[in-house]
Amino acid sequence: MELLLYAVIFSMILIVSNATNKLVPSLPLPLIQILLGIGWALFVPEENFHLDTELFLALVIGPLLFREAEEADITSVLKHWRVILYLIFPVIFISTISLGWAAHSLWLSLPLAACMAVGAALGPTDLVAFASLSERFTFPKRVSNILKGEGLLNDASGLVAFRVALAALATGSFSLGEAGISLGISIIGGFAVGILTAFVNRWLQTLLLSVRASDIASELLLELSLPLLTFFLAEELHVSGIIAVVVSGILKASRFKHITLLEARVDTVSHTVWNTVNFILNGSVFVILGMELEMIAKPILSSPIYNNLLLVLSVFPLTALLFLIRFVMVYLFYWFRT
Repeated sequence: MELLLYAVIFSMILIVSNATNKLVPSLPLPLIQILLGIGWALFVPEENFHLDTELFLALVIGPLLFREAEEADITSVLKHWRVILYLIFPVIFISTISLGWAAHSLWLSLPLAACMAVGAALGPTDLVAFASLSERFTFPKRVSNILKGEGLLNDASGLVAFRVALAALATGSFSLGEAGISLGISIIGGFAVGILTAFVNRWLQTLLLSVRASDIASELLLELSLPLLTFFLAEELHVSGIIAVVVSGILKASRFKHITLLEARVDTVSHTVWNTVNFILNGSVFVILGMELEMIAKPILSSPIYNNLLLVLSVFPLTALLFLIRFVMVYLFYWFRT
């Protein structure tokens, strides 16, 4: 019953956030949801809230990226594959190392590996945040396509860098060769799993259609379960679940399949369903972020061990450094090409 109560409260928070955004459009919806998450966390005992990161990635981030990949203009994204590939690999790793060293210089008491994990978390462009920003601001189509392409695929390199940093923190050792092999296996395996599950999903659709057992409900359930199945299978094989769901979403897109009357009707219904699911999942990201911020900040701000002023002020140089790295790296890329 307690879980049911939390689910009802969570739904009410999403409704209140949406209503507040409609009444006060100048307030960004993600900011409202973060503030409501912080307020809710003040009344929730910490022992009653535990975020399972694997479950969060599977049930929230995976479906969001799947839908973004399904709706992305892949043809336009592929036109900028060089700069996207450049942003995914060297830029993220350089950002991780630079931000890690900068954070270690500011917080000398923290191990370098822990600071590298901070850099790995800050380096990649977050597609969920970009999708929320794009609803309020207009970006040039070329910039939007590049950022969407990077956001769809950069979680593989970002997560690998983060896990390597955590492994170095736990074991005290680091191997560049092992990290490179791990990244290669993660990406290639993710592509293979995404292709496999998209093929199986399409085969099941064809089978149901051939025996005249297909309808809108079954087609919709197959589509909604595809990102969950893909992510679960990829994680069980210890490859990138994010890459897998992105690839399966791209292959599931309508331009890669033969459109029938049933599928046209399913697309109409699924658009409405996915809009609702996207709102719930996007809201979940920011509400949970607010709860996590409150639970993390409370012990830090009340502890005499930490210099709270330094922690707050360090946000500004790290943010400035992150922007500077991306600006310089992108500038060098286009300078080299021209």
